Amino acid sequence: MDYKTITLEIIENTGILKMNYPQKLNSLSQLFFDEFDDAIESILNNTICKVLIIRGTDEVFSAGGDLKEIGTADYEKALLLCMRVQKSFGSLQNLPIPVIAALSGVVFGGGMELSLHCDIRFCSGNAVLRLPESDLGLIPGAGGISIFSRYFTPGDAAYYLFTGNRIPVEDALAKGLIQKIYTQDEIYDETLKFAKELTLKSSESLAAIKRVLISGMFGNLDDTLVMETREFSSVLQKSGREKIKTFFESRSKK
Repeated sequence: MDYKTITLEIIENTGILKMNYPQKLNSLSQLFFDEFDDAIESILNNTICKVLIIRGTDEVFSAGGDLKEIGTADYEKALLLCMRVQKSFGSLQNLPIPVIAALSGVVFGGGMELSLHCDIRFCSGNAVLRLPESDLGLIPGAGGISIFSRYFTPGDAAYYLFTGNRIPVEDALAKGLIQKIYTQDEIYDETLKFAKELTLKSSESLAAIKRVLISGMFGNLDDTLVMETREFSSVLQKSGREKIKTFFESRSKK
């Protein structure tokens, strides 16, 4: 499939999905979601790719949803649009590999929500994080409330959601919403470097950790703990035993 709004490339074992429609500020249109869904499906079926990075341009990650499409939607169409966005973003959680968002420049609305569905978020100092839907008489509809509020206190979440004010990257770091802050010149190289480090890890281990983390964040704790024991036992058989054996063999040679 030839893409107009994104590019997708595999560098060694790392996939890089770049939102690349700057003339539209990388807005999240129906065309974008058609291409995004196709790209994620290809990553899912790619046995070589062990980590996925999602990035934008230096100036804009994404300005959010396509307001022309949103503004003309009636209730039923808006419902379908929102459900489609949730399904597309949710597909990132179904990928059995780590997904890293590299955030730079404008990160508004739906762009911010896209990053919330990633496993890890790195950020440049020039990133402008906002959920400005209330300025337009809207609300976030794809995690901007339900996921965002799991990182910030209810009061803080209410403040940023009610006002649409910029979320300082330092506050986002302190809350665990983002994991690293880099300069504009560093962020993509550092993100790729980190991704390459993850490709050296056991794929089974990373996939199991991701499943348990997502279950813990969105599911019942007791069920998650049961799941954690099962995943631990399964991964031990698939890759852990050999890794442990190698670890002790390397120590005995010292």
